[in-house]
Amino acid sequence: MPRNARRVVILYAHPLLGEGLARILRTDAGLAIEAVHVEDLQAAATVLADAPDVIVMERGALKAPDILALAPAALLIDVGLDAGSSWAYHRDELSPQPEDILRAIQGAPAARRSRPTPGRRAPHGTAPVAS
Repeated sequence: MPRNARRVVILYAHPLLGEGLARILRTDAGLAIEAVHVEDLQAAATVLADAPDVIVMERGALKAPDILALAPAALLIDVGLDAGSSWAYHRDELSPQPEDILRAIQGAPAARRSRPTPGRRAPHGTAPVAS
């Protein structure tokens, strides 16, 4: 792993998200990727003990507040395979476009940031905050 690599952990229940995203991201030498099939918080806690920079999780498999409690400094990207949306906690809502999610993982600003619809709340009651 390169010395300054951004450590990315992918927590997934569905192999399409986890293994597919890991395969795409492993082409970036600046990222150290670990894809982990998880079904419970205990398994997630083990892999998050080393404080990753970015966590990508599949919405519904685990709850975002629980993951943030285990790795509060990480950028958490919560991907909904069925809802067509993605949320980056501590940042604005991401578009469901793969390039915006990839830019966030790589640490680059999104090409365009979509704003939540007025009256709409971020998932789990957390309000997105501009970076």
